[in-house]
Amino acid sequence: MTRKPGFAPSPYRLGSVVQAELIVDALDRFCQAHHFLDSVSIESLHDFDSTAELARMLGPQLTIAYLDASEATRTRRGTAGAQDVADRDLVKSARGADKIASLAHEVIGNDGSRLKLERRLDRIALDRHWPEHQPATMPVNALGLPVNLESYLAEFLDRITGLRPLIDLLAVTGSGARGKYQHGWSDLDVLVVADTSSLDELRQILAELEAELGGVKLGITVLTRAECRAGAVTSRLLHVLALIGSGALIPLWATPGLALPPPDAATDVAVSLRDGIQAAIEIRRQLLKGTPYLRALYKVTALLAKIQLRFSGTECPSDSDALTVLLDATRQHTSLVTTARTDRPDAEALAGLVLQAWLDTLPGEAR
Repeated sequence: MTRKPGFAPSPYRLGSVVQAELIVDALDRFCQAHHFLDSVSIESLHDFDSTAELARMLGPQLTIAYLDASEATRTRRGTAGAQDVADRDLVKSARGADKIASLAHEVIGNDGSRLKLERRLDRIALDRHWPEHQPATMPVNALGLPVNLESYLAEFLDRITGLRPLIDLLAVTGSGARGKYQHGWSDLDVLVVADTSSLDELRQILAELEAELGGVKLGITVLTRAECRAGAVTSRLLHVLALIGSGALIPLWATPGLALPPPDAATDVAVSLRDGIQAAIEIRRQLLKGTPYLRALYKVTALLAKIQLRFSGTECPSDSDALTVLLDATRQHTSLVTTARTDRPDAEALAGLVLQAWLDTLPGEAR
């Protein structure tokens, strides 16, 4: 057979085994050249036989996702007109594309929004990267909280985890989870995993128990299992899920058999960058106020310190520890860490040092 120079034959004219072998060879060369990747996506496999061969060759390494959409949806989304969509459908059908659904590990209806599709694809990817983990639990009195808060949490748990539990998991986070609670300074931060159908009852119970907090600010966050499994959470909450997965943070209660995906350390570090950016901005907002709120300034300064340390592989959950370690690493006096809680000039000086350490990591920034 002769062909014009520079024109390769269509790969679909090759046998199914050869097609699959060529794909595997290309994947192998691509992954060797990009050794830092731990997964790749192959899009638009139209040939049933070659896809079956690919599944045989790659085995459990391969997850096949089949996206199905109605003709009306495909026509509406087509950029070259209805006839172009119809012509493409005929070609794909001739290759057995419609039969690939029988091989697929996931068949996804794609008539909905792009966001819905991306969330489903996120779940497929994260199921491989974040294997689910069943968290251990511990009693309320192991936290070392003040008696009134211990009593509050015990009563709250009794009401929401009875014969018909309203939640899937409850964990105290922040300083209250680390034995670092300070009366008059710390909030009581709580993470709850629950379905949104429980919100009305949870709200009523919280209102009934509010007086038992004794004026302590309660910060409660509610997530669904689906949000946790798809990674549809803020960077701070992703960090909390990572701590639960590693055993560094132990919940007070979890429904029997509950398994959640623990985010990996690399993802935890990478997504925290956005919080660092926001913290650096917030520090300057606080400094521009005539009378900055010292607690807020101290907390956001500590957050920025924690994130900088996280990028160097150091995890310091405690605000004061993180600030001390960062100042020591940058050869600054650490005495400000204690006095900055109550002294405005010291709080502003501490914030300035931590902010400058952050800015020094940017190209072109100089003192």
